[in-house]
Amino acid sequence: MRRMTLAARRASLYLRRPPKPRWWQPTIYGGSLGLAACLIGGVGFWVGSSGIGAQAAATLADRALALSGRLGFAVHEVYADGRVRTDPVALREKLGVAIGQPILTVDPVATQARLEQLPWVERASVERLLPDRIEVRLIERQPLALWQRADGFALVDRGGEVIAPDIATLEAGEGPGVAEPEIRWGQLRVLVGDQAPRHAARLFAVLSTEPALWARVAAATWIGDRRWTLRLDNRVDVLLPERGVLGAWRFLAQKARDDALLERAVSVIDLRFLPDRLRLRLDPEALQDGKA
Repeated sequence: MRRMTLAARRASLYLRRPPKPRWWQPTIYGGSLGLAACLIGGVGFWVGSSGIGAQAAATLADRALALSGRLGFAVHEVYADGRVRTDPVALREKLGVAIGQPILTVDPVATQARLEQLPWVERASVERLLPDRIEVRLIERQPLALWQRADGFALVDRGGEVIAPDIATLEAGEGPGVAEPEIRWGQLRVLVGDQAPRHAARLFAVLSTEPALWARVAAATWIGDRRWTLRLDNRVDVLLPERGVLGAWRFLAQKARDDALLERAVSVIDLRFLPDRLRLRLDPEALQDGKA
């Protein structure tokens, strides 16, 4: 075996240079961040002790932040998790973050507040992941029902908050939130009454205990700020009591199963008086059609 020449040995040393240790990159980033912090703090202390005006102080602080960006602390990636129905254009506008800007200029608290102004966003969190990543997490509102008002229909969530004030505009793909094509808002139940959205989630939780009967509920009207009247899919009105709604609903479900009550010539079912009794109002048109 021939011995390597001196030049070949030197070349092999360069080719086989050992890899940098794992602590190298975090140390460099940490040192750069420390340097940027020292610069910003030093500038602030010098400005305060020298009595320079506020405008000059702001200029110097901006230069220090710009320097931190050149040291590697600049936004290179923005990641948003949880967006389903929020308009991406509106999301970017509220986020207000540009690729390449110094990451230390991004205020997570202020950015979170802006994001939570979006109609579909219930809660948001914003985190700076140094040196170059912004992570956004969204929890969107879940549509519960359509609220019928004098000026049209509004989409509301479980908390009774209005997500979209004009459902016609939303379906057209305009406005602050754009609906997904597969979502058909007309399949949601309709609420009627000024305070109906505030009480709807509690009502729906009770009605869902009887799935077969719950599936036939098309609308719910909040009456006198104290009780509900339901409209079923066969145009039968169900008058619920102020108290004991769960018991009355289960009683009606049993009658619907055992006695085929909803298939009879009935227009109104009144459950307001006794928990195990109901009053019926017959439908003359249905009687003419031969329903018993």
